[in-house]
Amino acid sequence: MLFEGETGILLHPTSLPGKWGIGTMGSEAFDHARWMASSGVTVWQVLPLTKPVYANSPYQALSSFAGNPLLVSPEILFRNGLLSAAELGSAKIESSSSVSWRKLSGRTALLNLAADRGVKAGIPGFEDFSKIAWVKEWAWFAAMKEMNSGKPWTLWKNTASADPDSILIHAMIQYFFHLQWASLKEYCNSLGIRILGDVPIYTAHDSCDVFFNRDLFKLDSNGSPSAVAGVPPDYFSRTGQLWGNPVYDWNACAKSGFRWWIERMNSSMHLHDAVRIDHFRGFSEYWEIPAGEKTAINGTWVKGPGIDLFRAMEKELGTLPVIAEDLGLITRSVHELRKKCGFPGMIVLHFALQDPEFSIDRIEPASVIYTGTHDNDTTAGWIASTSGKLGFSSVRSVVQIALSSSSELAVIPMQDIQELDSSARMNTPSSASFSNWSWRMTESPEIQDLSRNS
Repeated sequence: MLFEGETGILLHPTSLPGKWGIGTMGSEAFDHARWMASSGVTVWQVLPLTKPVYANSPYQALSSFAGNPLLVSPEILFRNGLLSAAELGSAKIESSSSVSWRKLSGRTALLNLAADRGVKAGIPGFEDFSKIAWVKEWAWFAAMKEMNSGKPWTLWKNTASADPDSILIHAMIQYFFHLQWASLKEYCNSLGIRILGDVPIYTAHDSCDVFFNRDLFKLDSNGSPSAVAGVPPDYFSRTGQLWGNPVYDWNACAKSGFRWWIERMNSSMHLHDAVRIDHFRGFSEYWEIPAGEKTAINGTWVKGPGIDLFRAMEKELGTLPVIAEDLGLITRSVHELRKKCGFPGMIVLHFALQDPEFSIDRIEPASVIYTGTHDNDTTAGWIASTSGKLGFSSVRSVVQIALSSSSELAVIPMQDIQELDSSARMNTPSSASFSNWSWRMTESPEIQDLSRNS
C-alpha cells in the first residue's frame, strides 16, 4: 500500500500565514512542518505548485513544470545576500485572511532584481539547471510573453527572439524555487512527513506546454482549441463545468510514446513523494465540448488513453506512487482502469455521508478518505448547509469518522482542523468569485493529536 494508516493535512502553501502577502517556502512553511510532525501528521498534501495563468487557479497554469514565483521566500533571498534589508522590508504586506493578489504586483520586480544578482554572482548549480529542457522552454516562453505584454501566445505580434538577459532571469527565478522547495521537502522528509502533490489532467491553452507541443492537442489552424474540456451537469453545476482547457489528441500522444506525459510525471516526482492525479476518470473517457459553447451541456464522452498511458510511464519511471481522483460520474471502466493501475481511489465524506448506501464499515482499505477537498465547502459550512439533517453537529465528529476509517490515508483540510466556516472555502467550482484560491491562515493552530485511531 502507498500509505499505512496515516493522516494527511490539505493545505496549499499560498494559504500559509506570514508577512509576505501570500504563503511562501520560508519560515512559515518550516513552522507548518513542525506542527504536522507534533500533531502526528505524516502527509502534507498541496495543490499544483505551478504559476496560474488566470483567476489565480493553480489548475490553470502557464506551465505544468515551472513553479509559482510568488512562493519564493523573500526572507531566504535576503539570507542568501540577494536582497538588501530595505528591499526585504518593501516586500512585507500586512497579514490577512486572504492572499493579497493586488498588492503582490510589485513582487515580480523584486524577484527580477534578486535573480539578476544571482546570475551575476554565478550561483553554483545554476548553469546545469538552466540546460534542463523544460527550464529552457519555460524561460524563453516567459520572456516572450513578457515582451508581448502578457498576451496569450496566439496573439503575439512581436515574435523576435526573446531578450537573453530576460531568459536568464526567468530561469534563475525557477532555480530559486527549485532550491527552496528542495530544502523544504528535505526538512519535511527528515520529520517523517511525505509531500503529496497534485497533477491536473489538463493544462491551460495559454501555456508553455501547449505552445511547444501543439501536435499533442486538438487545435485549429490558428492554434486555438477546436474542442475543450469540462464535465457534464453535476453536483456543482446544473450546466456542467466548462473548464476551457484544450483536450489531448490521444492518438498523437500515443504515437510519441506518451513522451510529454512521462516527462511531466518525472518532473512531478522530483517535487513530491507521491501525487494525486486530478480527474482520473478522464483517462478512461473524457467529456469533450466543441469550442465556442457557452456551457458544458453539449459535450460528448470520448475514449481516453486507458492503461496504455500508465504502462508507458511505469516502464520508464517504475511503480507510480499515485492516488486517483475518481470522483463524479464513475463508470465500471473507470473502476477497472484504477484497479489495473493499482491506485487507491478517493472517498469524500461530504458526498458519501449523504449516500444511504454508504457504510464506513465497508470502506475499501485501498482508498484515501477526505472530509472535503479544495472544491468543497468547509465542513462547518457543509454542516450548516444541511441544517443538521444528517445528524452531524460538529466538525470534529466528521473529522473523527475519517480518522477512524480503514482507509490507508485520511486527509483533513486545514480549514476543518481550525473548524472554520464557509468564508474560508478555497474554491467554488463554476464560480468566478474573487475569493477563490485566496484563503489564508492568520495563525497556526494549536498542536493536537491527529494520529489514526487515537
